[in-house]
Amino acid sequence: MPRANTLPRKLTKGNLPTKTCLTCGRPFEYRKKWRACWDEVKYCGEKCQRNKSRPTAPASA
Repeated sequence: MPRANTLPRKLTKGNLPTKTCLTCGRPFEYRKKWRACWDEVKYCGEKCQRNKSRPTAPASA
């Protein structure tokens, strides 16, 4: 199974990848605990993940 992770083995503090949080819109940097799942990370923290906007279900008539 090929690795989906495209991060280099050694990251330096000044050269960390960044993303924008889908809830608050602020940029956040890579964290070591996200190494295995950096491609799936969408939110900067637990609070933003809990407060994410939920898609509204279409009203059925």
